[in-house]
Amino acid sequence: MLNLSKLTKNYFFLLLFSPLLSYYTLSFFDLSSQFYLGIVVLFIGVIYIMFSKKIKIPNYAWWLLLFIIYSFLFNVGNDVSIFTCLTRLFKSPQTHVFFALIVINNCTFDDRFVKRVIPLIKFTVIVAAIVSVIQVIKIGFFDATDIWERGQIHESEVIGSIYLTYRESIFSFVDPNEQGLSFIPLLSVLAGFLLKNKSRWLIVFLILGGITAILSNSRYIMIAFLLILFQLIVLHRVNLKSIFKYLISSIIIVLVLYQILIYFGYNFNTWYQERLFAEGAITETTRYKAIDNFLFFFPKFYLFGSGGMTDDIRDASNAIGSSQIHVGYLCGLVYFGIIGAFFLFGFWFQLTKHLYKNAKRTKYWGAFFAFLVFLSANLSLVKFHVFFYGILFALIFDKYYSDKYAT
Repeated sequence: MLNLSKLTKNYFFLLLFSPLLSYYTLSFFDLSSQFYLGIVVLFIGVIYIMFSKKIKIPNYAWWLLLFIIYSFLFNVGNDVSIFTCLTRLFKSPQTHVFFALIVINNCTFDDRFVKRVIPLIKFTVIVAAIVSVIQVIKIGFFDATDIWERGQIHESEVIGSIYLTYRESIFSFVDPNEQGLSFIPLLSVLAGFLLKNKSRWLIVFLILGGITAILSNSRYIMIAFLLILFQLIVLHRVNLKSIFKYLISSIIIVLVLYQILIYFGYNFNTWYQERLFAEGAITETTRYKAIDNFLFFFPKFYLFGSGGMTDDIRDASNAIGSSQIHVGYLCGLVYFGIIGAFFLFGFWFQLTKHLYKNAKRTKYWGAFFAFLVFLSANLSLVKFHVFFYGILFALIFDKYYSDKYAT
């Protein structure tokens, strides 16, 4: 007889090896392991539906299902063949997320599973920091940019500055944004776990995570790292002694990070001028200029959306030095219209609400802040799905602590 629980736990344990798996799948098949792992969880979800006596679908997942149905009907209504629509549905990360939600919410994750994955998460944080430091010294180390952009000049060869080159640590082969949307949420999951268990190793892993975040040269990742630190204060909000303790700890983390980066030759004045505030003013950033493009295109597609990138949107974005309307929420409104965005943003809101309620009950805030990373990232990025293994593990740990609280 098929053991669904064992199958599920082995699958999610395998997810933690995504950087290594993608090194091979992207190198040899031109596809990240994220795609293959998405197909696998889809089939596992179907098995759950077929063989489980009772399937639990959380309320927030219905919003995602409505968005998936809307996207399918939109494509059919725009003369896309049924076969093409079904193929897109099968390959869509949104579909994979929906079935992942079914799998997570119908499986019980026990202490044994958590004890297996925590050491691997710790190992990921350590290796990510080491590789980030190596990438400062040796530009291009473990970098998949030339694979993602075949035929184009490697970005690091054009820039030639350690303060402008994006470093994705061990996540370059998974997805260009995996470092921010998997690693930082995964760090939040670990931080929440160590806080819950009052571990003295918390500061060490936050320092290592901070090294990876700062050396990424991605501003949204740095902001996301600062965001997950707030759970230290939230967890002890009524204990002034604990707040003071973690305030001192945060200062120590910043000072240690500062000294480590200086040791490896980082000039923070140059970094500040060339990267952190390179534009000089917020009005010169592509994110700010994206507002004008949004105001121009949204009235044209306000109800049903454009369905995605169009030539006009691409040309207008290129004119301001961007590849798209570079704010996720604004871009979503243009692509999906008020109707589609209502379902998509409704899913995000309901999931956030669910995680917040569970965090208040269980006192485990790692999952809630992990998802806040995704929400904050869309102020800069354009990512509409949450099929990132760090976010999936946030949902797993939320389920784990919720089940423990219930029993």
